[in-house]
Amino acid sequence: MKEMKEMKASEIVSLIKKGKPVQIVNKIIIDDLDLTAGCDPFVVNAAMLQCDIQSNIYFEQCVFMGKVTSNRTLKNMPVKGAFKNNLVFSNCDFRGEVDFDGAVVFGMVNFSGSVFREKANFNHITAWAKTCHFSEINTEKEFFVINASFAGNLFALGSTFGGNASFQQTTVNGMLSFNYSTFKGRAEMDMMGISGDTYFNGVNFAKIANFSWSRFLNEVNFANANFEEQAFFEKVFILNKVNFDGVNREKLVLKDAFLGNN
Repeated sequence: MKEMKEMKASEIVSLIKKGKPVQIVNKIIIDDLDLTAGCDPFVVNAAMLQCDIQSNIYFEQCVFMGKVTSNRTLKNMPVKGAFKNNLVFSNCDFRGEVDFDGAVVFGMVNFSGSVFREKANFNHITAWAKTCHFSEINTEKEFFVINASFAGNLFALGSTFGGNASFQQTTVNGMLSFNYSTFKGRAEMDMMGISGDTYFNGVNFAKIANFSWSRFLNEVNFANANFEEQAFFEKVFILNKVNFDGVNREKLVLKDAFLGNN
């Protein structure tokens, strides 16, 4: 592997200011990176400013020593980033916190193979891509994707969530797949809305898993999933069939659950 060279976040911000693509491979970014620092915020409503990022964002096998964010505060008002092109961090190593709260992404979203060593926040993100990729990620602390919206599929196959992971109130208009992932902390999947097929085949849940109040409008698959503690499906709504083959049903709490075609 090539020796990794250091790079300042200000160099990346400069590219964004010029509207040039950001294509960084095998670099160490040594300080905090705020992706909204490269554009001028404008008023969206009385409570928020938006910053349009025109550059295509692509990082591969990079190490981020500081925070990586797409939001900030300006004159006591929140500034949120809107990515007009792709947002890709492939096989990257995040040593500091990651915060994409409230981001809007019109292109591809791909964080596959990346390691998150501190808290990661993707709350309230809106992603318009056909498929968003979080497969084979490794999280060491909390990983939050609360009240987010995915217009297409969301794939998080073969991932390891070392801390608590929350996808509460998130909607996915396509397919959702966590096949063969591992949740070492609590898995909060309650109040979700999934329009396509859902897959949790072969997933290991080491702590409590909560799917209560969620709505699944197509098939739901938990074949050979392992629940080490209780799994709550209270008042869950599954319109199509659900597959619990190979699951210890004594771990399931199905109070007032609607399981269609079963």
